[in-house]
Amino acid sequence: MSIVVDSSARFSTTVPIVVIGAGGAGSIAALAARSAGADVLVLDRDAAPSGATACSSGMVPAAGTAEQKARGIADSPQRFADDIQAKANGSADAPLVNALTDASAKVLEWLTKQHGIRFELVEGVAPGHSLQRMHALADRGGSTLLSSLYSALATHGVRLQPSAQVTELVVDEAQRIIGVRYKRNGSVESVGCTTLILACNGFAGNSSLVAKYLPDVRGLPFAGHDGSQGDALAWGTSLGAKLADIDGFLAHGAVVLSQRLPLPWSLMTEGAVQVNRDGERFVNEHEGYSESALFVLAQPGATAFMIYDERVHEIGLTMPNYATAVTSGVIKRESMLRDLAEQLGVNREGLEATIALVNALAFDDAADEFGREFHATQMLLGPYYGVAVTCALLGTEGGLATDASGRVLRKDGSPFPNLLAAGGAARGVSGDAAGGYLEGNGLLTAIVGGYIAGNTAAATIAA
Repeated sequence: MSIVVDSSARFSTTVPIVVIGAGGAGSIAALAARSAGADVLVLDRDAAPSGATACSSGMVPAAGTAEQKARGIADSPQRFADDIQAKANGSADAPLVNALTDASAKVLEWLTKQHGIRFELVEGVAPGHSLQRMHALADRGGSTLLSSLYSALATHGVRLQPSAQVTELVVDEAQRIIGVRYKRNGSVESVGCTTLILACNGFAGNSSLVAKYLPDVRGLPFAGHDGSQGDALAWGTSLGAKLADIDGFLAHGAVVLSQRLPLPWSLMTEGAVQVNRDGERFVNEHEGYSESALFVLAQPGATAFMIYDERVHEIGLTMPNYATAVTSGVIKRESMLRDLAEQLGVNREGLEATIALVNALAFDDAADEFGREFHATQMLLGPYYGVAVTCALLGTEGGLATDASGRVLRKDGSPFPNLLAAGGAARGVSGDAAGGYLEGNGLLTAIVGGYIAGNTAAATIAA
């Protein structure tokens, strides 16, 4: 990854806007720019583009949507922003948070009305949110969402070039992007542009960068998208861009590592618990899946076990990742706890004692030593289910600093003239630590942040 200063460079073709990365952020950015009248080329390193969005649940948080109003849910962008800041201990960039929450309902409405990508309100209140505000397509999952976006791109004539590994950004002496060079099918190709959007994910898949910027989580295995190699970070730092919230990350404490499959954390809010090999709980599972990862890492063999019952299992079947886990055979079911313990390799007496205590707390609507509250409606009753999981790093929340319109900022706070970033390439809204990630923050910055960046890019070339 390099920056080439050559104001006289020539390119084989030109296009007003180039987007690097065809995940959720890049696809939405391209679609927004095209809808605003701009011609766009999307370059992606993979032969079959997917991005981190394909690994996600496909659930986008938004406040004040028509779907919420139809259910009588009185949400607002400010309430949404307050929830984000509460999870991040007030450390998330306020202008960026406000821009994303203000536009969230508008973006989903735009996707529905202009592009036929229809979202519905997901049942239940996600951890950390004060109201029901997660939205997803009827066919759940990030891959389904991406497929819908790719269909919309094709309908609107946006060219998507796969297997295109961008190696150089070409700039003039004023650090204005004038084009990119990329490798494809063994040859080097080039394209000039007026504006460039970086949507090529974060750096969680680059072990050297993780060790440099996130030493506390370097022991976590990686279970995200392989394209998270820090390309945007490399180009940005070479240009002198400002980095922000670089300590922030997204981890997960319930991953089936063999399949890189994070299980829905909402199973915990419905009543599931996590135990170690001794059958003992070790954390408040309601605090969130990112911060739970380091607690799982501290358990013997960095292994934990999710334990729940038929009621929670039925809820899980409505969620893509859980349904995939069931199909793969990793979910175990037994009528008796002792038999489930034997299947999982968990201490029987410890597990039986733990579930007995959980049910006693639930019967009394009481809290445990970790601060988790239990309720009678969520007692765990047979038949029982369990699955062995571990912890993993899924993504990074820090990246290139941007203003609220998606423009990348220099170290002095001034914007680059025609360089934007969205999704994992840019700073997120989770602040600067593990505990700041609120469920849905990743797709909020990808889908809504991509929309904002795409519109900014279109306005830039029209000016």
